[in-house]
Amino acid sequence: MRVESFLRRAPSKSVSEDAIVLNEKINVYGVFDGATPLTPFQDEQGMNGAYLAANIFKDYFTTRYPENLSLVEGVVAANRLLKAHMEKYGIDQKKYEQLWSTCAAVIKFEKDGMISFAQLGDCMIIAEFQNGLIKVLTRDTVKDISYRARVWREELRKQGVRIPDEEYFQDITKQRFFNRTLANKPFGYSVANGTEEVGQFIQHGQVRGSELKAILLLTDGLFHRDYSLEETFEKIRNTSVSDYAIDLESHERKNGIRSDDKAGVMIRL
Repeated sequence: MRVESFLRRAPSKSVSEDAIVLNEKINVYGVFDGATPLTPFQDEQGMNGAYLAANIFKDYFTTRYPENLSLVEGVVAANRLLKAHMEKYGIDQKKYEQLWSTCAAVIKFEKDGMISFAQLGDCMIIAEFQNGLIKVLTRDTVKDISYRARVWREELRKQGVRIPDEEYFQDITKQRFFNRTLANKPFGYSVANGTEEVGQFIQHGQVRGSELKAILLLTDGLFHRDYSLEETFEKIRNTSVSDYAIDLESHERKNGIRSDDKAGVMIRL
């Protein structure tokens, strides 16, 4: 088994809001993508809620995760730890825009030869099988969230709920505030944000390790506008996570595309 990883902050940020876990002791690997905050909170070290959420998950799966827990139970436990940290800092957890939150993709090599996976948000897991099939194992629940939010606002208006007209939501900040209210809702998106509902929205499953050639975990900063996730997998498989990421950064600079934090873990079996 060969493990490659890459983590780099976006040029516009002082620290990366992505994090990775490489826990070789118990064969747990993951990527986490903290959601950029909508409020100005910082802790004593000047870290915001996105950085803290991603790193609370990283630290949990690096040092606290008991090997006998399932990955789903581990995500739920890390989410409760996130809630406790927010309580410590007096975060009003009834206000979605104040919640620290992170997307997550974690895998665990089980002793019976299976590979378990658990996922939230738009951190993604892609596998290549021995027969050459490349399969995306998870669904990006953040994709098209602004469209679904607009549809939901229209439905609420039909129900008589007073909501500003769509001109109000042309402001991107107002859009984001509304989108955060859709966290861990059936018509919204999944994310670890300390709420109890998180447990209902964790995508999870297992694949047999002997059937795989490789498995890739990545945050959305490694998505390419011109490639599908399967094509992205092929690009990384044929080079490395770091080579692909550096090429993507160059493409983004040349085309004036905003660059995001980037995190990826490729495991070749």
